[in-house]
Amino acid sequence: MTSRLAFNNVNVIDGLGGVIYAATVTLNGAKIESVTVGDSVTLPEDVQLIDGNGGWLMPGLINCHDHLSNKWLRTTPASDYQAARLKRRHSNPGTHALEAAGNATWELRQGVTTVRELGGPGMAIGQEMFTNVDIRNAIEAGQIAGPRVIASRLIIAMTGGHGTPWYGVREADGPDEVRLAIREQLKGGADCIKIMSTAGLANYPHESPDTDEYTFEELAAGADEAHRYDRLITTHAMSDSAVRRAIIAGIDTIEHAFLTTSDGVKAMADGGVSFVPTARVAWRMTRNSPPALAELLKSAGHRDRVLEAVELGVPVGVGTDSRFTVLEEMETLVDYGVPVETALKGATGTAASICGLEDSGVIAPGKRADLLLLRANPLEGLRSAFEQIELVVKAGDIVVASDQSHVPLRPLKPPTPLA
Repeated sequence: MTSRLAFNNVNVIDGLGGVIYAATVTLNGAKIESVTVGDSVTLPEDVQLIDGNGGWLMPGLINCHDHLSNKWLRTTPASDYQAARLKRRHSNPGTHALEAAGNATWELRQGVTTVRELGGPGMAIGQEMFTNVDIRNAIEAGQIAGPRVIASRLIIAMTGGHGTPWYGVREADGPDEVRLAIREQLKGGADCIKIMSTAGLANYPHESPDTDEYTFEELAAGADEAHRYDRLITTHAMSDSAVRRAIIAGIDTIEHAFLTTSDGVKAMADGGVSFVPTARVAWRMTRNSPPALAELLKSAGHRDRVLEAVELGVPVGVGTDSRFTVLEEMETLVDYGVPVETALKGATGTAASICGLEDSGVIAPGKRADLLLLRANPLEGLRSAFEQIELVVKAGDIVVASDQSHVPLRPLKPPTPLA
């Protein structure tokens, strides 16, 4: 049950790039009630006061791109990747559900209070379908512990397009069929839409990330249909041509953009779109892919493109994709050269904007009370701070305390330093 909480003697990282020192933050149910400098605030008797002891209070982390059923890839050798994925794809719905449930709890313990889930299994159960909408609903109902889930339901892709056969995909060809596919996802409870603009990496060499898939007309129909129902639409886009095409078509967010150019990044800025670079994936794939693919990715200069996006003011969000953590993604962005303040905003205030969450990602009156209390200052060291999570608060409730926040369900190891 949601109770009234107050934190005093805390340094507040507000999610917008600001810091308020020696503050008191009061909550009223699931919302933040006030943020006041000092600890002389008069509190009602029913408020539970938590002494922050000079710790750091910040918004809960938002993962802009995740696949909760795929964290098993973290412990799978690269040589077994494709075979393991096919085996998992043919597992029963219960296996996928349990995997997603465990990973949801794992991420919550890391301080992730919201996940935008952009594709998982679409498993038929009679006439029904198990998707990430079910994961979302189970968490909302309190059946499992986890972050709030922004669910895309089935991914929209062309026949044989990226995502098949690994994910639950709704294959659709032509503008009218794309519109129908989006209506089906909305009928099934989708919060947002994900559409595939290019091939990807998972099935290389049978598909290559520089191969464009959906046409402009198809993407434009998808964007129009999503926006007619006030839903945001994001796209998996690897190539420079696909990035530009998606921007002109009206897509809201570009995912990955591993092969885009400086001109593609400028198009993001000019078009007012956001960018989730999944940098840790790009870094890993340049070192763990077949030579031809590794060279293609390396030559594109993803690190430079991310830095250009930040410099041009493109909203850059933190997203982990299948195997990594929000901490690892932020560390990779910082190793790229992104300021730590920008990386933290990419997992809080900027991430909330990318996901369409007007009420989240910021510590301010009236905002949703998703909060982390850290013992160390993340602005001075991400890993030291996030390995010392004292409390995780979700919608005003303490959901993780320090005696369990450090317990990993999968290895949480420091990443290899970037070359």
